[in-house]
Amino acid sequence: MNIEYLKTFVLLAETGSFSKTAKEQILVQSTVSSRISELEREVGQKLFVRNKNYSELTLAGKALFEYAEKIISLESRAITQANLAGDYSERLIIGTVYSLYDSHLCNFIPSFMEENEDVSIRVVFGHSRKIISGLSNGSIDIGYSHNPYRHPGYVCTLFNEDDVLFVTGSQNKQFAQGVPVSKIKELPVYYSNFLYSTTHNWIFPKNKLFRLDIDIASKIIPFLKTGESYTFLPRKIIEPEINNGSVIEIPVSNGNIPPVQNYIIYKKEAEKSNTVQKWLKGTGC
Repeated sequence: MNIEYLKTFVLLAETGSFSKTAKEQILVQSTVSSRISELEREVGQKLFVRNKNYSELTLAGKALFEYAEKIISLESRAITQANLAGDYSERLIIGTVYSLYDSHLCNFIPSFMEENEDVSIRVVFGHSRKIISGLSNGSIDIGYSHNPYRHPGYVCTLFNEDDVLFVTGSQNKQFAQGVPVSKIKELPVYYSNFLYSTTHNWIFPKNKLFRLDIDIASKIIPFLKTGESYTFLPRKIIEPEINNGSVIEIPVSNGNIPPVQNYIIYKKEAEKSNTVQKWLKGTGC
């Protein structure tokens, strides 16, 4: 199978859109269609159900997807390994959710690099589902996720917990002394994707549409400093702004907001690597 066709197939499975896939791969849409048709001819099965606005994997497509990701990852690993010769002794690929990088890893990586000059590091960002998928297909060595991954071949450990705070700009004093949970749904809340689904459904109406929804926590902070908006953010992300007085915490009464949990995940066999052991020791695991 053509590796470029498989890359197109995987991207289409993720986006569900021929046009988006073509745009991301800098191709014309007809090329995407012909690549998928050629794969379907090779497999002898339809790989996608094409609806008006979205394309979904068939059962055959789902079966191929798992192997396609592994083939792509293996090709990348092979090229990387060949390029290591003479420059680095090992390549370490770290996958992490955005918030944990901002609050922890960005401070640890420089010291690790200084102590391990022969190690090449790649950092991959994504939400928990992408990180877990990368661990599963072998494209990530160590992953940091908000969600656990329970699999007999992997180690999954709670890395830390972080309080989720309800915050607003310091100029907004309306509820500085506190706000009941029942009142939050009536406020101009900007959403930052840091509530577990059960908590979200407890506070907000089902399918609530927010005026602003940003799923990378640090990117929503500038919007808090002007206007009268509120949001939920992990303490370690927003603490610098609380300390410098540009943002204030609003105490929430009549209910506790569960903390966000962060997990570190890696294959059990990875523990044999001295580099992985150094990384784990350095991050306190």
